[in-house]
Amino acid sequence: MRRGDDLGPDEDERGDREGPPAPPRAGITPRQVIIAILAILLIAFAVANFKEVEVNFLLFTTRARVITVVVVAGALGFVIGYFVGRPSRELRKRLRKIED
Repeated sequence: MRRGDDLGPDEDERGDREGPPAPPRAGITPRQVIIAILAILLIAFAVANFKEVEVNFLLFTTRARVITVVVVAGALGFVIGYFVGRPSRELRKRLRKIED
């Protein structure tokens, strides 16, 4: 095999072969573990508080189960956090330019 062709890995002067690049790390990250624990705590809290309560909105009052109130509040918090934590369109364009 000739050196520099695309048929195999190149060898340096010592004869050592350069290994393939390391694949991206697979598995569960600490962030995913924390998110899972928080989700479990949220679900456990909601299930433990299954009673009906009075919910006051700005224009009206209604009765709902605590589980519904907690799930809706959690979903709204997730959506707000997603949009607040997401980079702006301009910043994403700049980041793409840097990557290229």
